[in-house]
Amino acid sequence: MPFQGEQPIPASIEALGYRWIKRISEGAFSKVHLIEYHNRANNCFETLACKLIDTKKCSEKFRKRFLPRELTVLLHIRHPYIIRINAIIKCRNKICIFMRYAEMGDMLSFVIEHGPLRETQTRIWCRQLALAVQYLHESGIAHRDLKCENILLSANLNVKLSDFGFARYVTEKNRQPQLSTTFCGSFDYSAPELLKGKPYNPKASDLWALGVVLYMLLNKSVPFKGKTRQVYEQQMARAWKFRSRVNDTLSPEVKTLVRSLLEPNPLIRWTVEEVLVCDWLIQDRRLRSLNAEEFSALAEARIFARSSADIESVKEKLRLIEHADQSVTVIKSTGSNLDTRNHSDSLLSMQTSVQTNTSGSRIKGSK
Repeated sequence: MPFQGEQPIPASIEALGYRWIKRISEGAFSKVHLIEYHNRANNCFETLACKLIDTKKCSEKFRKRFLPRELTVLLHIRHPYIIRINAIIKCRNKICIFMRYAEMGDMLSFVIEHGPLRETQTRIWCRQLALAVQYLHESGIAHRDLKCENILLSANLNVKLSDFGFARYVTEKNRQPQLSTTFCGSFDYSAPELLKGKPYNPKASDLWALGVVLYMLLNKSVPFKGKTRQVYEQQMARAWKFRSRVNDTLSPEVKTLVRSLLEPNPLIRWTVEEVLVCDWLIQDRRLRSLNAEEFSALAEARIFARSSADIESVKEKLRLIEHADQSVTVIKSTGSNLDTRNHSDSLLSMQTSVQTNTSGSRIKGSK
């Protein structure tokens, strides 16, 4: 619920058909609200989540470094297992990111209530997450904050990876990955190379985090606990184990996958491609091939990988928008109620609409 007198959604944005319902959660620099969106073009209603960022309340580092990166990434991505963005709208100092509402909440809450999970369900989610990570990496993007709290679940229990606040584009020179120097993400999911405080390969650290997520699903706890030095030593010694009552029920194949992802040496840690063809995942014949939507997303990432010039072009437009004095600036929209006669709206013409899920998953329905 908002505080007394709080106006969560600016009136000029409400006029576009976005009606506030309630507050869902709150972070350091943003609040997430439940929204009902009225699409007047076809007179239908849709429930959305809105991540509201007040740039006046953000740190300078977040506003100048992480926020532009997040928006740049969100303007480019489209995948069935990544949260769908409906619109990104700026109103003076407030930025509203309207996205698909995940009816079943986040994966952490689900695991706390229902975990540890059986391998059958864990296998489905692990594959969906791996496909989302593969898509990002093929697009030249590292997520850098993969954790159960940032993995949302649809009504049909499909994964929707979210929160790209720490995501960034990474390039390769001579087949060598660009290293990151910023320590970001969550401690429980941080790879040993991050805890060591030296430049690291962010794609490899994403795979470590995927291993922690997989362990969490199976064990209902994180693999390492303690202070930084203690955890680092445990990681390097591979000193993790499943609970005894869980360990006895797990297949050798899933243990191999966890061990290969929680490999402290990033040079030999499994890549996402190795994950997707591992024995444990392909035990289920239905998971051996891509459906049409999965194939299309991956092909698009490989064919239309963004060049550094494309990325800088978007960043420059975002810098211009940051200082825009219009009442409402539409950075991205999938076809909302835009009326330029009543609002000072501008749409980045280089963007395309985000498609909603249309093909069902073979295990659980999409959407």
